Amino acid sequence: MKKTGSTRSNARLEEMKWEMMQAVRTTPLFKSLSDSDWNDVVHYLHGHCYPADSYLFFQGDPPEALYIIWSGRVKLVRHTDQGRDVVVTVLGSEQLIGEMAIFDGRPYSMTAVTLEDTAVITIIRNDLLDIIHRYPEVSFEVILELNRRLRLSHDLVRSLAVDRVDQRIARALLRLKELGGVPAPTGQGVMIDIHLTRQDIAEMTGTTVETAIRVMSRLRKSGLTKNYKGRTIILDTQGLERIARG
Repeated sequence: MKKTGSTRSNARLEEMKWEMMQAVRTTPLFKSLSDSDWNDVVHYLHGHCYPADSYLFFQGDPPEALYIIWSGRVKLVRHTDQGRDVVVTVLGSEQLIGEMAIFDGRPYSMTAVTLEDTAVITIIRNDLLDIIHRYPEVSFEVILELNRRLRLSHDLVRSLAVDRVDQRIARALLRLKELGGVPAPTGQGVMIDIHLTRQDIAEMTGTTVETAIRVMSRLRKSGLTKNYKGRTIILDTQGLERIARG
């Protein structure tokens, strides 16, 4: 019986590994590779699973690997000199983590924390640099991803500098809707299927927890959102967009 159970477990692990590799195969980073090139690259990939609230790496750690999310969601947190935490963004399936540190060789600029059970593919830094040297099409996709991340950072800095708190929170909710939106179980609206505390919302938008609670309360009273079992349901996307635009 033990042997049978072990065999089934090993078979499931192999099946899961195959599924993870196939998912990575279709990401922008590797989708342009030929089948023969992909068969060479896949040997550099490693699969890992983490429970919720796990740390993939800390701000200041040396850049050891690139992470590609297979399933689950991860928040990137920047720790300021003043002791504050700022949630820069939340990432989901097929998105990259740690790419900037990998290429400039400097420590990770943020801390990566899982929001839920998460499976990732990792590529050791030296292996990834070797892949990029051998396959120029991969380096082009990396440039596009770095450009996207730079735009995100620019938008965040601008928002923190000039936008009101209600604008920042409305914009954050709309981003989270794009990342983790599913039809609401109540039959009305779109539910953000990500467990985020008011502390997370406050950090993401550069405000205090008390202010985040007040703004979220106003959004509910205005009929734009509602709470459902620890999740936020967006009832009026256009209303939130109007607030986000100011």
